[in-house]
Amino acid sequence: MAFIRPRLTDYHSISAAQADLDFAIPFLDEDIPLYVDPFLLWKSPSQQDQALHTAVTNSFNHLNYLLRHSKEADARETLILASECAEVGLGHSRKRRGNRIGSDKADEILSLFQQIDHYCEHGFTHFEEIQLYVKDIAKDRVSDISCSFLKSFLIDYTTQACDELKVPLQEVKVPAVYDYRTNRFVRDQSARLPVSPVDGSPLVLVPKRWLRFGVWINFDEYFRDYCPVVPENPYVDE
Repeated sequence: MAFIRPRLTDYHSISAAQADLDFAIPFLDEDIPLYVDPFLLWKSPSQQDQALHTAVTNSFNHLNYLLRHSKEADARETLILASECAEVGLGHSRKRRGNRIGSDKADEILSLFQQIDHYCEHGFTHFEEIQLYVKDIAKDRVSDISCSFLKSFLIDYTTQACDELKVPLQEVKVPAVYDYRTNRFVRDQSARLPVSPVDGSPLVLVPKRWLRFGVWINFDEYFRDYCPVVPENPYVDE
């Protein structure tokens, strides 16, 4: 019997309600319309989530280090690799496959470190602020960047969750996993993960507590309550 919008648990005949699981059950042939909000990690009472938020922020701010040391090409390549995380299946794609940003968009994001003194000197505290400055950068792209920098943790999380739920795992190659020791992506990293029966690609699970349906905090509230710098709103005409 063919499933309509099959989920990972459906395919493996696992009777588990979404409400009873810690992670969002992925669809096998399309994205879940949910997004990782790094702000939720920062606000979490969990020290682990807070530490992971720091790791994501430090990884993003390392791009500024590369720029300061005349390694623009390395910064651009890292940001482009981070801009899509197909393994988690979050967003609005009908085929679980999105596109990475191009070089021009990467340079536009990186220019924030050079154009805004606060970010140049101190880096970002909440890197999701980039969506307030750069056109066409929104919650789906922020979510993918977060997942890309957190992928090493998410792989371990997925393996443990699947072992507990008896979801079959396979030895696979993950295209790019960020290494915090070297501050770069390692290509074709081996891992034990569930795979899609559609195309054999690896699947990575994400904790529900990190996810949102809707938009991020609005511009006025965010900069009033959380951001030390209040720039001109780029979306308001004079």
